Amino acid sequence: MKTNLSNERMRLKARILLAVNIIFWLELVYGAFVKLRLRKCGRRLRLKLSTVIRGHENIVLGDSFSSMGVLYLYANGGGYLQIGNNCSVNTNVQFGASAGKLIVGDNVSIAPNVVIRVANSGMRRDALMKDQAHTYGEIIIEDDVWIGSNAVITSGVTLAKGTVVGAGAVVTKSTEPYSIVGGVPAKKIGERV
Repeated sequence: MKTNLSNERMRLKARILLAVNIIFWLELVYGAFVKLRLRKCGRRLRLKLSTVIRGHENIVLGDSFSSMGVLYLYANGGGYLQIGNNCSVNTNVQFGASAGKLIVGDNVSIAPNVVIRVANSGMRRDALMKDQAHTYGEIIIEDDVWIGSNAVITSGVTLAKGTVVGAGAVVTKSTEPYSIVGGVPAKKIGERV
């Protein structure tokens, strides 16, 4: 009886390992396919199959870009998205450069559920919200920045070198180098030492 149970467990383990290996290889093939479609892409690209890309021809990714899960890369409508070297992105992150410009430096880390979007919706009273025109700007994220979970980075912002954005922050103004910001709207709450 014990032998049968241990054989079943071993077969189950083998099936799980095979499934993981298949996903690994599918992701490698998917990454190679995506590299061909992007404007420019560095070495060692790691994307999950759940990645959504719009405007491939307007996206530049540096070396060693890796994503851990669902990722949205938008540079359609004439937008431009550039992400530097050695950047890592957790799951459910949106880079929205549609019709605007979004530049991310080197060695940037982004936690889950972050939205970085260059578009803003209009707020006129004489039109329904769903009919409002969008305005587009730019966002610059310099080198060595860390953005915490559930943060939102809005149009017109520059995150200076070494900035840390606290979890849940809504960043509406540019930061100073090596500052720590948090809150809604985000304010300087400290400095890296």
